[in-house]
Amino acid sequence: MRIEEEFTGADLGDERLTKRLVTIAQQFKSQPDASYPTAAGCDSALEATYRFLNNAAVNPEAILNPHLEATRRRVRDAGRVVVAHDTTEFVFRREGMGALGEGRVGFLGHFALAVALDDGRAPLGIVGLETLVRKEKRVGPPIVRHARTDREELRWFRTVEKAEQNIGKLQALVHVMDREAESYETFTRLIDAGYRFVIRTYHNRATLPEGVEHVTKRAVARLPKIADVLQRAPVLLSFEVPVSARKRVVHANKPKPAREARMASIECVACTVEIVRPTWARIDGPRSLRVNVVRVREANPPAGCDPIDWQLTTTEPVETARQVEQVIEAYRARWVIEEYFRALKQGCAYEKRQLENVGAILNALAVFVPIAWQLLALRSAARVDADRPATRVLDHLKLELLRRHPKLNIGARPTARAAMLAIAQLGGHIPNNGEPGWIVLRRGYERLLTLEEGALLALGRCDQS
Repeated sequence: MRIEEEFTGADLGDERLTKRLVTIAQQFKSQPDASYPTAAGCDSALEATYRFLNNAAVNPEAILNPHLEATRRRVRDAGRVVVAHDTTEFVFRREGMGALGEGRVGFLGHFALAVALDDGRAPLGIVGLETLVRKEKRVGPPIVRHARTDREELRWFRTVEKAEQNIGKLQALVHVMDREAESYETFTRLIDAGYRFVIRTYHNRATLPEGVEHVTKRAVARLPKIADVLQRAPVLLSFEVPVSARKRVVHANKPKPAREARMASIECVACTVEIVRPTWARIDGPRSLRVNVVRVREANPPAGCDPIDWQLTTTEPVETARQVEQVIEAYRARWVIEEYFRALKQGCAYEKRQLENVGAILNALAVFVPIAWQLLALRSAARVDADRPATRVLDHLKLELLRRHPKLNIGARPTARAAMLAIAQLGGHIPNNGEPGWIVLRRGYERLLTLEEGALLALGRCDQS
């Protein structure tokens, strides 16, 4: 997991530019949140970094191609894989940016992150990225916005297509998205293309009863809704899940109230329905779509608390308890992309980058995309199940170096968590100070790689490093 491997081989049309890209990545590998002057270390290296980011021959796609190839290999070697899709805002007050709301300006980044459905939900890398700059405010009801051909809503399907193209036939992917992705047109496009998905939805759509093929627009209002069908469905799965405490979070789009920690009793029901195309939708496509729906609800929520209540629309089968459980597992992996955004914004301090134009800012994003992935991968490995063997995340030589280090004590058969905490210690983490952060893990891992390189040289195997 050397960061250089995520950049080496980029085709930028000039070998010197490719070498400079790798050099910039190396400058940030142990201090990803450092400023450009600090990371560069000298004026000449700083000037070279700025020239690279502002070079018209450099583009984000070419920078990201080696990371996409490396991610493809990781996906191939993984078991079950989901692709988590989501959009985040990047605030930059620069010429050429667009409106984000509430007086803020910047651009949107829409990402597709491959995640292994293993014990630790290991992030495998970015498989799709689209950036959008709003040239005008989004105004009017959905029926007006649907008349435009450059609608933002289409980014969900476009990025699914990119992810499928990037991965190819190596692995069957399940695409998971939150409620912002819900639209009849998105469902239609995904189903027509044969793509698998799990999307959290909130519309209580009209459904066609069994045996009814078509109804008039006036009759749609009298049709049974999804909630009516779910109400009659038997409980297929029950379990308890811990809900962590949370302080009140104020966000421009998603304010969240405070809550206390509790153990929630969950019941899950599922059904197959034929949803009806909305009467106002100006889109081509079938009058109805056959989908599966899972409802995950808290049986007896405490008074005054927002209960857990998910409605998941999916192409995955939902006939058995195990199938329903797999749908829920797939959607829960979506949270990893939220952590990825934190790695970009906090671990890499991306929004603090002082660059003067949109092109340089987007090139910088492409540089930090793989660095943020590696930060998240390291922290995820440090937080996996305590019983998971370290051999699942580190090779033999790295583990042997950790065992033999005079200041570390990981035992003969360390867990993945013990090994990652030892790596954090190499980076300066003090065990009594809580969980290791982004930076000490990254710094410790770089020191472990240096030890590995020295060991390979001593063994005469430096070509394997």
